[in-house]
Amino acid sequence: MDRIQKALDKAKAKQDGKQRDDLPKNVAGNIAGSDRKKTEIEAPGVQEITYSQTKVVNVSEKTLADNRVIAAQYSNPQSGVFRMLRTQVLKKMREKNWQTIAVTSPTAGEGKSLVASNLAVAMAMETNQTVLLVDLDLRNPRLNKYFGFDVKAGLKDYLESKADFPEILINPGINGLVILPGDGRAEDSAELLSGFRMKNLVSELKARYRSRMIIFDMPPVLQTDDVLLASNFIDCGLIVIEDGRNKESEIVKTIQLLEGTPLVGSVLNKSEKPPVHQNY
Repeated sequence: MDRIQKALDKAKAKQDGKQRDDLPKNVAGNIAGSDRKKTEIEAPGVQEITYSQTKVVNVSEKTLADNRVIAAQYSNPQSGVFRMLRTQVLKKMREKNWQTIAVTSPTAGEGKSLVASNLAVAMAMETNQTVLLVDLDLRNPRLNKYFGFDVKAGLKDYLESKADFPEILINPGINGLVILPGDGRAEDSAELLSGFRMKNLVSELKARYRSRMIIFDMPPVLQTDDVLLASNFIDCGLIVIEDGRNKESEIVKTIQLLEGTPLVGSVLNKSEKPPVHQNY
């Protein structure tokens, strides 16, 4: 953990004198695993939302628990880490009037998609906003696997003009949460992300749904330029780092490449130490 903190501090020092209050300064917690007890999906007092156009796929509580989507599982002691992360992230986003956040990592395998999924569920539990979780890892979409549903048409199909927007939205049976899944590998992901349909889509979503938070599950920063291309429509970012795996140089390089995108914090994943919470 000290090594990772050192890397974060080192990256901050290399920002050429620019004010970077939003650089990650903390570890949000240990989210390595979960038990497989019943998942409590809805928080008390949440008013049910009716979905008229969005397809509803009622994902079972067991499926979510088995796939470690545990943010709403109050009986799981590790679920509180995600609710704490939600509170910290929302506080920063509301202070800056931000709507969109990218969840990414230096390389593949750090658990960014799992963090994005749990963050989305935790945000949806709060009744002040709805949440759209977008699988923007077009070369390796996997959000649907965490929520246990098959995808007939996804974001790639929409960007290629093969599907209309309402066709690709899924409500997993969790109040206040809508998922825009991926479908198949897109080798031309850079071109799709920089195309007019993607830009128009994000502009429309932000303009039409002022109270909606949009979470983008992004590819790893060091393995593709997709995150850099998407930075034009991303308000802020969250970096997922794997304890004991990511090198200091990888963390520093990731933050340097994201220069210009405010970072609300970092998550230390798969840590053997107990959860630690610090202020951003």
